[in-house]
Amino acid sequence: MNIKQHIPNFITILNLVCGVFAILFFIKTIFSSNTYTPDIPGMWYCFGPNTGNIENGIWLILIATVLDFLDGFAARLLKVQSEIGAQLDSLADMVTFGVAPGFLFYAMCEVMYPEMGMLKYLFLLIPIFSALRLAKFNVDMEQTIYFKGLATPANTIFWIGIYFIIETPPFYYFAIYILTFFVITMSLLMTSNLRMFSLKLKNLKLEGDNIYRVILMLGAIVLTIIFGLFTNIMAAIPFIIILYILLSIGYHYNTRKTK
Repeated sequence: MNIKQHIPNFITILNLVCGVFAILFFIKTIFSSNTYTPDIPGMWYCFGPNTGNIENGIWLILIATVLDFLDGFAARLLKVQSEIGAQLDSLADMVTFGVAPGFLFYAMCEVMYPEMGMLKYLFLLIPIFSALRLAKFNVDMEQTIYFKGLATPANTIFWIGIYFIIETPPFYYFAIYILTFFVITMSLLMTSNLRMFSLKLKNLKLEGDNIYRVILMLGAIVLTIIFGLFTNIMAAIPFIIILYILLSIGYHYNTRKTK
């Protein structure tokens, strides 16, 4: 038996396992949420008993994100790419980057902002549009060069960042509007035809897609420093993803006639 051909699939399975346990942590948060509503939104989130469960789930998703990169890297390095591996990767991503962030959104609404009411059920948009996004990716051969629509890992990382920024002033005063706007907008972006440049470097030349990657990297460094100095460093994540989207809009219009 050729063991090396199973290494990438094993890494993908670890990604799936992390996603499943993240969901369990978010579900535990939802069912153990306290009914106490604070005078200042976000304060119960900061000091409540459910913080650990949510953050445990978040760390598992972050680990899964690294594993999601490593499985493809291992497959290319070992030269054992396969159709089964590609399908397994997609199924694992549906759990980790589709279902899990949906439950993260629901847990945030349930624990931090119960005044969201029925709007918390917008969490369903995340797994639904993630499934559509992954199905579209699997059959679109153009997406080997760039992405069409926001990738599910990027959407998931965005919601992790939202978790860390939503309780800080002035954002928590507008949390209901922020959560509602972005759950709809980000879901639609996943299935859009917007061309979004890949983050994978193919060479070190400062030309073509690499120009967008360098701008994004520099912007990410600046945003990370700013948020690291004044608040939680993780709060920079949503702004980095938004910068990526804005750069991709320019990328889309600059490349639509050439690719």
